[in-house]
Amino acid sequence: MIDFRQVSKLYGTQDVLDAVSFRVHPGERVGIVGPNGAGKSTIFSLLTGEISPEKGEITVPGGLRIGYLHQQLHAHDPGATLLDYSEHAIPEVRHMQHEIEDLEAQLTHLDEEARQKALNRLGHLQTEFEHLGGYELKHRAEAALTGLGFSPTAMHAAFRSFSGGWKMRAELARTLIARPDILLLDEPTNYLDVPA
Repeated sequence: MIDFRQVSKLYGTQDVLDAVSFRVHPGERVGIVGPNGAGKSTIFSLLTGEISPEKGEITVPGGLRIGYLHQQLHAHDPGATLLDYSEHAIPEVRHMQHEIEDLEAQLTHLDEEARQKALNRLGHLQTEFEHLGGYELKHRAEAALTGLGFSPTAMHAAFRSFSGGWKMRAELARTLIARPDILLLDEPTNYLDVPA
């Protein structure tokens, strides 16, 4: 359950949110609607912890993965191919993959005791990697990108070569691939058409 209790947020001297309260129960789908400047993006930034309120209390259950598609693109690695960019949606998985590769490369150079310790660590990492979906990320990325209208040949083009709208679609694919427990879409109609 997400709980906002008497939350206030100021920008300079402007009250963007003034004693706002609401609750979202598990499984609910909620739309936050209002004119520009009403505080919709501010609510999302408060939920993700990017900013803090001046007053009030926000409760978001711990351990939940939040996917947040901002109004403005915040590209993580614009030099990557579209597929690589989208595939690396879960930072922990990427770090685990590097550690697994490093451990595998070291195994032949270790004495028996260090080798056993490295094998135990490797087993733990591989289990966690599988649990987080590391072995299927590429397939999920291809499926999400195709579903959002990208052609198979576009997968290997540089992310930076796409227009702003197509970059936002790629960002949405990246967000969905991470399988968030909570999905925040800030003005999705700005960059998604009905088929997408």
